Amino acid sequence: MFTKLLKNLHKILGLPLSILFFLWFASGIVMIYHSFPRASQEKRIVNLQSLPDKLPDLRLLSETLSDTVRLQSLTLEMHDNRPVLILRGKNVPDKVYADSLIPMKPYNIGEIGKIVTQWCTAPVLRVDTVYEPDQWIPFGRPKEAFPIYKYIFTDTDRHELYISPKDGKVLQMTDKEERLWAWLGAIPHWVYFTVLRQNQPVWIDFVKWSSGIGTVMCLAGFVLSLRITWKNRDHRWGTPYRKRWYRWHHISGLLFGIFAATFAFSGMMSLMDIPDWLKKAPKEQRRGHPFRMFGNGKPILLNTYVLDYRKATEAAADVKQVEWASWNGHPYYRLTTTGRTINIDASDSTAARPFVITEEMVRSEMRKIYGDSITWKMELITEYDKDYFSRKREPNSLPVYRVIVEDDMHTRHYFNPLTLRQQRTDDDGRTRHLLYRGLHCLDFKFLTDRPWLWNIVMYTLMIGGTFLSLTGVALTFKWITRNIKHRFHNK
Repeated sequence: MFTKLLKNLHKILGLPLSILFFLWFASGIVMIYHSFPRASQEKRIVNLQSLPDKLPDLRLLSETLSDTVRLQSLTLEMHDNRPVLILRGKNVPDKVYADSLIPMKPYNIGEIGKIVTQWCTAPVLRVDTVYEPDQWIPFGRPKEAFPIYKYIFTDTDRHELYISPKDGKVLQMTDKEERLWAWLGAIPHWVYFTVLRQNQPVWIDFVKWSSGIGTVMCLAGFVLSLRITWKNRDHRWGTPYRKRWYRWHHISGLLFGIFAATFAFSGMMSLMDIPDWLKKAPKEQRRGHPFRMFGNGKPILLNTYVLDYRKATEAAADVKQVEWASWNGHPYYRLTTTGRTINIDASDSTAARPFVITEEMVRSEMRKIYGDSITWKMELITEYDKDYFSRKREPNSLPVYRVIVEDDMHTRHYFNPLTLRQQRTDDDGRTRHLLYRGLHCLDFKFLTDRPWLWNIVMYTLMIGGTFLSLTGVALTFKWITRNIKHRFHNK
């Protein structure tokens, strides 16, 4: 009775899901090295005009802004040979000319064209106006960002560029090779089809439900394969099937069925939080995801930047961008050049010196967070540990300050003194990491420390999952064909 129930459940769910699983696994192989194309931030920096030697005095900026302003970010870069300030926050203009503090005029078609030629010098075949998301516009673009200009070029790589006429920002840049790999990889893997992407709640529900139901299907099939193998352990490979597709499906399900289940389950968890019954922290103490960067969200206070930004730019050559930033209230300038970022302490008016996180800064931050109620210990580590390691797509750098908190959640903080990156994880974060990145991307220290082994394991599992789902697709079409023939035969 139980075996019959498993067979029916596995067959009913497998009929609609086998093709989807085949697409997921086959595209997953492509996704190992080819993700969805994006406009390169590095390319954008290269295209920016370098800041000139003579820059305007900005001491009047704070007086120009109204008392109701809450400035969250401030960046200086060049536009058409003039320095421009990009402001973000409450009651602030979007962009102002740094030499006059007058709001920048909207981009005209000539200025848009200049930006486009920086990205691609090939002749333009045509320019389309896009009024709603299409296949290549990055997911989540708000409706008010439209219309968007789409430039199509005549070069052999068939480049296509999307640019916002409102702020001159290049949103997407693709060529024919990137689009081909996306169709073979990211688009089917993420079910990233325009008809679904235009309605994000529907897309999320589809992925969650299909992967969740697929998990049940795979578990039913795996348990069934174990029972059949045990009952037929005297047969070769423990399988009673003589027809090759049934035999291959049974054997591959036995070898890769549990991975197919964890793969589908972790895909579902990419869009869900872990259930409350798995969480250790009380609701009032629950914090975000593991390995996240966190900041204090405080506004930029211009009067704390006592070092003139022009003096800071002298610390590097070919500066493309200056950002007013802060680390837990400590002001610094982030200088961006081609290929690197330099942080300059803004609290010292006498000299432009690098800004780094010191041991005392970390101690001060820990006292703010935990006070005297919880003990912790800090050390500067030069080797990766189980929570801080160099992941395949997001490498972490050393050394870092590690703070081990003696609490029930086994919390750990990591502070990179040079990059200023901060990370925090606890038991709930480790559970989230396991249920998504661990199971889906094999993001485990033992494997990421050995890239050759990670590749062997990942390719083996993905190829095995692809073959398993391919046998399921074959059996599905055979079942459909038999039923069609049966119906016509009865007529």
